[in-house]
Amino acid sequence: MQVLSLVAGYIICGLVGFLAIIVVWRIADGTIDISQLLSEANGDASMSRFQLLVFTFVIALSLFLVIVGADKHPTFPQIPGTILALLGISGSSYLVSKSIQFSDPAGLVPHDAPLTISPDKPSVRRGQTQQFKADVPTNLSEAVEWKIIAGYGTISATGLYTADLAQGPAVAGQAAAPNPPVHATIQVTSADDPTVYDLAVITITQ
Repeated sequence: MQVLSLVAGYIICGLVGFLAIIVVWRIADGTIDISQLLSEANGDASMSRFQLLVFTFVIALSLFLVIVGADKHPTFPQIPGTILALLGISGSSYLVSKSIQFSDPAGLVPHDAPLTISPDKPSVRRGQTQQFKADVPTNLSEAVEWKIIAGYGTISATGLYTADLAQGPAVAGQAAAPNPPVHATIQVTSADDPTVYDLAVITITQ
C-alpha cells in the first residue's frame, strides 16, 4: 500500500512539475502574456492575481517536497496542515480583494473605454443654453477641450453651449440662419490624448 501511495505521489508530482514547466516556458516565449495575467480589466496591476500566482507555485513546490523530499518516508497522500492552510489563506484573501475591487465601479472600467458626451442629441431654443458633460476614461485626466466644429453658437471651456445664431462656424460673415431649425456640432477632446474625442449634434429651434 505504501509503494502504491508513493507511485501515485510521484505521478502527481510529475504532472504538476510538467505543467509548471509548460507555463514558465510559455511565459518566457511570450505565448502567455503575463501583463494580462497580472492586470485588471482597466490595465491596473492586480496584487491579488499576483499573490494567487505566487501561492500556486509555492503550494506546488511544497507538494513536491512532501512527495520527493529528503525524508525517505514521504507522507503523501497525507498533506500537511500548513500547506492546506496556505491554500486556504491564498484563496480567501483573493476572494476578499476581488469583492473589494468589484464594489468600486472604477475597477471595472477598462482603459480603452471611450470618451462620451452627454446629452448627445439635445434640442435647444435660440438664445438658450445647454450644459454638456464629458465622461472621461479612468486612464486619462478630467481635462477636456470643447469646441464647435460646425453650425451655430458658442461653447465655454466648461461645456456650456449657447445657441447664438449670430456666431459659430456656419456664420462665416453671412447673415444669421432663417427660421427653420438649424444645427450645431460640438466636439469634446481629451487634453491628454487628442485622438480621444466625441461629438454631439444640437438642434436649434426658434
